This record gives sequence, C-alpha cells and structure tokens, in this order.
Amino acid sequence: MADIDTRLLRSFLTVAAERSFSIAAELLGCSQGTMSLRIRTLEEQLGMRLFERNRADVRLTEAGRDLLPAARAMVDLHDRLLDRAGSKLIAGSVRLGVSEDCAPTLLPGLLERMRGTYTALELDIRCGDRLSLRRQVETGELDLAVVMALEDTPSAAILSRPRLYWVSAPRFALGDWPVIPVAGYPAGYPAREAAVAALNSCGTTWRDVLTSTDTEAIRSAVACGAAVAVMAEGAVPAGTRTVPHAPALPSPGRAVIQLLEKPDPLPEAVQIVRREISGLYPGA
Repeated sequence: MADIDTRLLRSFLTVAAERSFSIAAELLGCSQGTMSLRIRTLEEQLGMRLFERNRADVRLTEAGRDLLPAARAMVDLHDRLLDRAGSKLIAGSVRLGVSEDCAPTLLPGLLERMRGTYTALELDIRCGDRLSLRRQVETGELDLAVVMALEDTPSAAILSRPRLYWVSAPRFALGDWPVIPVAGYPAGYPAREAAVAALNSCGTTWRDVLTSTDTEAIRSAVACGAAVAVMAEGAVPAGTRTVPHAPALPSPGRAVIQLLEKPDPLPEAVQIVRREISGLYPGA
C-alpha cells in the first residue's frame, strides 16, 4: 500500500477551507496546476472523488466530507511530531498581538498547542484593532500580530482568505424588518467595512443596533434575533445560521487573515510561535 504524502492532505485541507484551487495554491506557494495535480493524485490514490468543481465554486463531495476530519488529524499529528522533536526547553517571552476579530478563533487552539509543548516559553498577548497592532509591530513593541483585513498588506504573510457571511438567528426573517438591524464592530474593522459596502451597494435600508469590539456581545445580539452581522467563515457560532442569498444582503466577499512580524531577525522563541500560528491555518 502506498503512503499518502502529507503535502497532498494539506492541499486537500486548504482547498476545502478556501473552496478555491487558486487561493489554495497561493497560500501553499505553488501554481494552480500543481494544486490541481495534487488533488487529482490524492483522488486517484484513495479511489474517490473529493470535490465537485464548477466555475463559481468548489465543494466537497460526500467522500470529501467524510475524509476531512481524518485528514485534519493526520496532518496535525504529523506537525505535532515534528514540533515535539524540536521543542527542547526553549525559553523566552514573545509579544503577540491579536485583533479582536481574530481572537476567538485563534487563541484557544494556539494556547493549547503552546501549553502542551513549549512549557518554558511565555506569551504576552495583547488584543486591539488592526491598525494599532500594525503600528506596534512596526515600532518593535510587538514581535508578531495576527490581524484581519480586506486587502493584502505588503510584507505580511497570508494565513487564510476566509469567506464572509451574513449571520442571523434561525428564526430571523428579513421580511419582518423594513429597516435591517445590524450588529458589528466599529468603523475600521474589516467585517464592518464589508457589511457597509454590501448594504450600500444595493440601497438596503439599515441601522446599527449594536456596535462593539466585544465579539460575544455581537454574537449575543445575533443569537437572540435582534440583528444580523457579518462574520468570517469558521467564526459562525453554534445556534446561528448563515443567511441564504437575498437581494437585501449581498455577499460581503472575503477577508484576509495576515501575520505581521517586526523587521528585525526573529529569535528562536518568536519563530516557534510564528510556526505554531501558521499551523492553525490549513493554507499557511
């Protein structure tokens, strides 16, 4: 029986996450043709079709959905074995910035990974808005920062390009609201800018009912049926739903999750945190 190259599984996970061969290729640093070849090779080795492809979208087949958790587990185990083999007793303090809109999906996994392997390494985590964190990286106050944006930042490492969705409570009905109630982050946050641009593009009448940097407050407003909000793929909480396509709520597009790092050479401890962060994103 032939062994499965972890590059093939990582490519599969990235295409599944991004639902795009071209974006997956960009994130993994290869051509679109190479990405297509990797997926075709994996499909041939497994004897099953993993994706339904059309010009507008890429979706997992039933076989692809069945493979997803096992592929994640195998790639994660591979990465963890390499991490443990080189972990040593690396000590040091790393100053990490995380924008509020990235924190709920990044921090639980990152802290678990760091605690389990790098017991002598300390993380100093600071949350804030994207622009302030970027300034702190540029001035050397932070070693690294993970932020969300709508456009690429020069010199930043691209971790993911998640789709943005309108999210509501299951019972929320657009027809019940002559003025659409919206909850979200303040001006300057990517989800906010994407929401406003989408609403204004079709002349939808809307109003803010909650503006906050507290992700849980936004989720609560949505979950109780008081508002809709734009959220990134992977951040949609249980008990809510993505709103089906509707003329009043056009697609907000995609965001870009980026890793910023200070220009100085990175100490070993910072390189480790950088690698662990990258490992939490399929395409990094």
